[in-house]
Amino acid sequence: MINYLNLSALIMDMKTIELLGILSAQPVFTINDLSRILRRSDSYVKTVAYRLGRMGFIRRIEKGKYTVRDDAIEIASYLAAPSYISFWTALMIHHLTEQLPMGAMVAVAKPRKEVMFNSEKISFTKVSQFWGYTKMRYMDSDIFIAEKEKAVIDCMLAKNTPFDEAAKAILSGDLDYEKLVVYAKKTGSSSLAKRIGFLMEKHDRDASALLDMADSNYIPLDWSSKRKGRKDFRWKVIINTRLDQI
Repeated sequence: MINYLNLSALIMDMKTIELLGILSAQPVFTINDLSRILRRSDSYVKTVAYRLGRMGFIRRIEKGKYTVRDDAIEIASYLAAPSYISFWTALMIHHLTEQLPMGAMVAVAKPRKEVMFNSEKISFTKVSQFWGYTKMRYMDSDIFIAEKEKAVIDCMLAKNTPFDEAAKAILSGDLDYEKLVVYAKKTGSSSLAKRIGFLMEKHDRDASALLDMADSNYIPLDWSSKRKGRKDFRWKVIINTRLDQI
């Protein structure tokens, strides 16, 4: 049986601040990580983790995973490997949206269940186009995040972000539009090329390199609205949203 007085003494002997300093070197740590630091049995270490949590020093994310962080975005890209922050969350971090979506949206190579952390949802979306991301500093952590242009593409392919938010990013003038065209072509998606090409030309940007990807089928510009509106012959899109309100 574990002696909680001795356990408490162990934590104090480790100098709790020093222990937390070691743990804070990574956004997410596991019971195995804690075992290597304390050099004790798993059952003993689990009790240490429980008590540290009760004292508010660490937070449980899910079974066997913990953090000293408070922000869901700081830990989100470390809960699945490989993965990176993308979609609406990435647009927010890159200052491409004025909206503040709650929680964190993560692109993953394999399906994964969502996680609730500090009353915020961390959601995971499997993407086939797993590239175009980098590492950046966010608060006290390095996170993996989509580049601006790839975040827009991910939004449009997964359709898990409001169309208006992805469109605003394209119309913002804050993208590398040559890279956006290259990335769009890399996906091989005709629908993506037509939506991006149409919006780029509305912003007076050259998108002609995407025209050879545009097939003859008309698609709604806004994937979440009815297929009703004026047809654009050049890009084969149905303009079913008010562009002046984006």
